[in-house]
Amino acid sequence: MKRISMILAALVALTGCRIEEAEYFDPADNGSYFFQFVNSTLSVDAAYAARVMLFNLYYSAPEEEREMLHDRYFYSSRIVRSGDEWHIIDSYRELVIYTDGQPLSTDGATWRYADSSQSCPEDEMPTIVCSRKEESKTPVYSFRPNDNEQLSFTVFYTSQPQENGSGLYLCELQIEGRGQYNYNKECYGFEKVAYEIVEPLKYASNRPRGFSAGTLTLTAEIENDEPLSFQAEYTAADYSVWIHCGEYKKMFWY
Repeated sequence: MKRISMILAALVALTGCRIEEAEYFDPADNGSYFFQFVNSTLSVDAAYAARVMLFNLYYSAPEEEREMLHDRYFYSSRIVRSGDEWHIIDSYRELVIYTDGQPLSTDGATWRYADSSQSCPEDEMPTIVCSRKEESKTPVYSFRPNDNEQLSFTVFYTSQPQENGSGLYLCELQIEGRGQYNYNKECYGFEKVAYEIVEPLKYASNRPRGFSAGTLTLTAEIENDEPLSFQAEYTAADYSVWIHCGEYKKMFWY
């Protein structure tokens, strides 16, 4: 890790903190910064996927059940249809979904979606595609947030009883795959962070910033230097992760 100064520069860019002359070195620290990049993007990807899957319940339901599903999952949202284009409108965002006229749970169905604030051609929008394993009737969804990520997930719908007797209805995803993100080396000190999910990530729609289980391998590429490799292991505790660097590990909160 010859170029630790470059990583410290990345820390400045991430936190805005002034870095004084270091008096110690923790080998897991760099892994935690790379993890922040990957986790923040993966969490957004998973949140959109869960939102789309909840809308598929509404879209697939008979007309007489839609009001109940709207109140359960989209109580504060307005749903507007324009042909095969649907808009889920909230006070702070608007999600646009192109259904191609069929439920997403149909074998081979492909849905495209985007935040209305994102300006991208339809053929470049993130997609979710339904496929079924031959030995199982459970759909597996191929998930392409962008050209640099190849993900898949299975989905589960659950409820948790609340103290007032009501139920909290959730969408849970189990995610697998890999991807990479490119960065400006002049700003961050590295050019690329790649990840691979080595133990499936578990995501719940009521935990928007992270995952409750799963393990990632992280590899950061730095110009003219050896790649830096770490492992990030999510814990069941709220927003905490073990960062492994060889035999050494340390817990971080995010």
